Amino acid sequence: MVAIAGLLAACEGGSGQSGSAFAFLSVDGFSLTPPGTTGTAFLSSIPSSTAPGTVTSACVTLRNNLKNPTVTGPSALDNITVESYTVTITSLNGGNLGTFTIGTAVLVPTGSSTTTNGQTTNTPGTATFSVLLVPADSKGSPGTVANVLIKFRGHDQRGSSVSAQGGVAVTFDSSLTADSSCGATTTTTPPTTPTTQ
Repeated sequence: MVAIAGLLAACEGGSGQSGSAFAFLSVDGFSLTPPGTTGTAFLSSIPSSTAPGTVTSACVTLRNNLKNPTVTGPSALDNITVESYTVTITSLNGGNLGTFTIGTAVLVPTGSSTTTNGQTTNTPGTATFSVLLVPADSKGSPGTVANVLIKFRGHDQRGSSVSAQGGVAVTFDSSLTADSSCGATTTTTPPTTPTTQ
């Protein structure tokens, strides 16, 4: 149990802040329902059916953060397009259950900015979309737990590369007949027009 807790603490969320981009991505978390849905919550573990032919997926929420929010106001050039994500599945005993990359096209907007009494406050934009965690041919044995690490890659609208990574535990359960999924289409928090007060 201690090993699982340590694994989860080490793998939740992440970001890639290197490079010349003015913004960076971070992973807010993984869920089974999109934002605004009753019962939405980020989970540290996703259940996975071991029934033949099932695939496990979940919602992931990515956040677009400005590197210097006190100086740089949001710009459409800071919108980030996620082009792909790479999934690595590792069992707790160290065995690799598979690695694969999926192409995608998800916009993570820059968010909005408000200035009050000379103080600028930026609200990051987010995007929530479905990601494949475990394909049908990479399931573990019932009762076992695997770590799923996902690295997201993309670029801002200036062409600068951006990346982030996050992880979630997956518990294989033989009692499930239906597998976990995001349960909805892509949900994006759109950017708003910057305002000054």
